[in-house]
Amino acid sequence: MKRLLYLLMFLIICVSVNASDINILTYRENYRPLETIQAEIIFDKEPINELSNLNFEFYKDEPVGIIIKTEKLSNKRYFAYFNIPDVEKGQYKFKVKNINIIENNILKKISSEKTINVEGINKGFEHLIDNQNADGSFGNIMESSLSALALKNIDNEKANSAISYIIKNMDPTGCYPKGNCNVKDTSFALLALNKFEKNYVKTKNWLKDASNNFELGTWNLKLEGNANCGDIQVSGSYNLNINSNKINITCNSNVKFILTHNYLGNSHTINEYTGNSFNYTIDDSGCYGVDYKGKCDYISSLYASWALKETNENFPEDYLEENKLDNRTIDHALGYILYHDGYDKDWLLNNYLNGYWSYYSSSISQQPDYLVSSLATYALKDDILFEEAKNYLNDKTTNNVLESSMILYLLFNDEINLPSISINPGISNKKNNFNLEIKNNKEPINILIQSPNSSNLPSEAYLDDELNYNINAKESFDIIITYGDYSYTIPVISPDEEPSDIPLLPPPKDAIQLVNENIELNLDFDDSLTDELSFTNKWDFALTDVKLNITGRLKEILEFEDDYFEFIDSEETLGTNIYLNKDKNPIYSRYEGFIVITSSKNTLDSIKFTVNFEGKAFPPEEDANETEITDDSETESNEKDSGNGNAKPNKAKNLWWLWIIIILIVGVIIFLFFRRKKEVIESFEDYAKKIRK
Repeated sequence: MKRLLYLLMFLIICVSVNASDINILTYRENYRPLETIQAEIIFDKEPINELSNLNFEFYKDEPVGIIIKTEKLSNKRYFAYFNIPDVEKGQYKFKVKNINIIENNILKKISSEKTINVEGINKGFEHLIDNQNADGSFGNIMESSLSALALKNIDNEKANSAISYIIKNMDPTGCYPKGNCNVKDTSFALLALNKFEKNYVKTKNWLKDASNNFELGTWNLKLEGNANCGDIQVSGSYNLNINSNKINITCNSNVKFILTHNYLGNSHTINEYTGNSFNYTIDDSGCYGVDYKGKCDYISSLYASWALKETNENFPEDYLEENKLDNRTIDHALGYILYHDGYDKDWLLNNYLNGYWSYYSSSISQQPDYLVSSLATYALKDDILFEEAKNYLNDKTTNNVLESSMILYLLFNDEINLPSISINPGISNKKNNFNLEIKNNKEPINILIQSPNSSNLPSEAYLDDELNYNINAKESFDIIITYGDYSYTIPVISPDEEPSDIPLLPPPKDAIQLVNENIELNLDFDDSLTDELSFTNKWDFALTDVKLNITGRLKEILEFEDDYFEFIDSEETLGTNIYLNKDKNPIYSRYEGFIVITSSKNTLDSIKFTVNFEGKAFPPEEDANETEITDDSETESNEKDSGNGNAKPNKAKNLWWLWIIIILIVGVIIFLFFRRKKEVIESFEDYAKKIRK
């Protein structure tokens, strides 16, 4: 009983909480697989025990194995870094857990976590690349075309290799594949050639001509033999131009009939027959067969129509609407893509099966069909169930090339192969020297490096595989590595650096965010407005030297009540009044610029502000509005000007300055005339040396 009482008391004392007792700072929130996460961990209360690897966890639905390295900066500050494994994209959690602290003589176990967004590409892209053949193909023309389309934004070299294969296998008439042309392969080849901006004219013309269409091109019936065929006397051979899709000819003896179709220089034999009569009706429904002008095949007609629509050509909409099967999914999926019939949409919604569609309606089959499901999902891309259906197909991209390429092309075409770079170490803590390793995990890339000259690091480098630099750390500084739109900041702490409470990692670029949205106003020229501008610090720590600036012509009519704030706390919102058109005398009809907010930590946010004035005649504008956000030096200049909100005076009424200039010029001329001293030419370098003294 006594033991039970002790246990109960222990459980009461050991309170486990999650809260702001732990601050986890990361330089950024978006990473790619294999990149390095740097995290600064700051405690409100000093942990009882030093942190170990057991106090960290990286997980999504379940823990992901990581090799983490930690540096103790002080009793309440740690720095951790690790490389993300080759995981699927998604939102992961970096957790600091099971930290024991004493608060008010009570033992607490605290934990905290930070969301990390891992940006990646669907695993199916790698599956496609692994299945590409040496000649660039992925199988047949349809599979190669779809694979090229899927890989266009992921691996352009592989995609163009597939396009080269497709072009090499084009028949002289423009169809696919060479020597064995069919409508389906030609349709997907046309889709690919169009998207890759290749010459597709012959392919498009062949596909248009392949339809059962009497009006396109010319028809000819050749009669060979010796016979009397009504008004026609055949002696050897006779060519008859066909002007009707119904042909009915009777002869008094056997004749060989050869029906041909001609279009843009291509001639195709449609029918051959030997006998004393020829009765034939040319199909004029607009449909497509499996082959050139073959018997109507609805699926081939759908694919051909899709390709033609993508190239802004007409397709047999009437045939498709009149002949669709009501119980087959692809008819409604491609039908809705082609002509947005409301019934097709209702059919797709009604036969949806929790993420997928079957080949036939849900009352007939519940077996998933991934290719058809990708078409149906794409058709409903603006519908509420799109994301659910897309998520269902997310891991169905490694089954076979055809299904994978169709899913990836239609649903994951916005994914791009972003760079991935890892670093080691993530921090150098009180070391005299260390080796910096920069590793490339993807394609070669140029990187920029910012660091003091004493580090002997280059300002830029071409990163193919891996770079290593030996660095002396005689003083504290940061190494900033930039690649594309991404960067790392590596803190270097010298051996004699005193501990500090200032976070090592910089805040996000948009740590201070303007609450207001982009603004465009229409005012009378004599309107004057006062409004409030607010901004919030989204960082976990305070920021200092917060400045408001105005760019462009906007600064002539807008001013702040306060444009400098010494301090803004975490999650604090501050504001100031803005005064617009205070003098009620605008010179121009349009004023445009940005309101920019910065801080000592190089944070930056902005909103665009446009004002259109009406109510009087304005002179033609001489200068364009400046609408770009300037760099730091220009921002400082803008800051100096932002306090002046007075409108420009009327030039016609203020010419006194012209007399002053004339007097000054005359005075300078007289002075130089009497001075007659030797002219001294001074170089810019000499001038600069004087400034530096």
